[in-house]
Amino acid sequence: MNDLLALLTDNRFMPHGHCYLWRPDLLWTNVIADGLITFSYVTIPFTLIYFIHKRKDVPFDWMLAAFGVFILACGTSHVMEILTIWQPYYWLSALVKVITAIASVITAILLVRLVPAALKIPSPQQMARVNDELREAQAELVTTARRAGMAEIATNVLHNVGNVLNSVNVSAQVLYDKVHTSKGQGVAKVVQLMKEHSDDLGDFFSSNPKGRALPDYLGKLAESLAIEQQSMINELAQLTKSIDHIKEIVATQQSYAGNSSVLEAGSLRELIEDVVRICHVSLARHHVTLVKELNDIPLMALDKHKVLQILINLINNAKQALDPVTDRPARITLRLKTIDDQRVRIEVEDNGEGISMDNLPRLFEHGFTTRVDGHGFGLHSCILAAHELGGELTVQSAGPGQGALFALELPIALNQEKSLQATR
Repeated sequence: MNDLLALLTDNRFMPHGHCYLWRPDLLWTNVIADGLITFSYVTIPFTLIYFIHKRKDVPFDWMLAAFGVFILACGTSHVMEILTIWQPYYWLSALVKVITAIASVITAILLVRLVPAALKIPSPQQMARVNDELREAQAELVTTARRAGMAEIATNVLHNVGNVLNSVNVSAQVLYDKVHTSKGQGVAKVVQLMKEHSDDLGDFFSSNPKGRALPDYLGKLAESLAIEQQSMINELAQLTKSIDHIKEIVATQQSYAGNSSVLEAGSLRELIEDVVRICHVSLARHHVTLVKELNDIPLMALDKHKVLQILINLINNAKQALDPVTDRPARITLRLKTIDDQRVRIEVEDNGEGISMDNLPRLFEHGFTTRVDGHGFGLHSCILAAHELGGELTVQSAGPGQGALFALELPIALNQEKSLQATR
């Protein structure tokens, strides 16, 4: 070790300053130039290290590190140029140059091997074109998801109308059967019998067994017709109620048609009541109890169409999650409450089959579904709509068999005036 140190600091050579004839102007010109080069060469590697530390996503960061080592070695060689002016440590200078040469060769080789991969990096023009294509694809995806959401609403409306039409058909069939089996035909028989004895009605009622039985028969017939009439009135009332329900469902749907992406001041509680009205028949048919826990909140600037789409989809999903449940009463709970003076929260909770931990993170992904006949658009379109509304859609579940809770959070207007301004 001592021999190596002695070799590196061998001072038997002539200092480099003799080559400059110790002329101060020439000597200090070289010293200052080498000093500035050294300062720059030392600054560049540390700048590269700082950049790599801050931008961990930069590709080929190892190449920047190799450049840093090479440049630092170059800077050290310029330090030796200054040192050898007064001290003839040429062996030490040679060692620094050997290290610099090794770093240079390695950097050059790595750079040559890197060029083919670097040439594949998209140019700014290519990146702009790809970004445009991605924006178009995203817009198309949003449109597709929104159409899927609309199809979900339309399917739900048609399903509910179909259920009510079944009730209409049953009522119509009952009325048809009652008319064809009506006791009113007995009145025609009495009239025919009285016409046959129109010349001797007195003797007929007093002497003829049929005539004597006729008052009792008419009394019983009147009672039967009265019961029959009341039954038909009740059935007609049920039929009218069913028809009115169909009108109500269609009118509710029509009130939201054409309002896509339009903000208007409205009551979120009333909108939720409309959702309940649309889904009521379908839930009743599946024996699902709907519990409402709705607080009063201020008027909001609402895109009613999007909120309707989200809530109907969430209720339909909850209803489907309850289909396999047989060990407890099926229940869906709808909650509406304010979080603070800035946001409102709508919860759709069911006690259905629940969601596994593996599926929770993927639930809102486009195309993801756990159902054989599912398309994977519903929840994805819901979260897109929630984001368009400036809100968030989240889900919680303790696991299979533990039910699930979907929560929609939306920004709330501070007062009616601000809500109205949002619609202009």
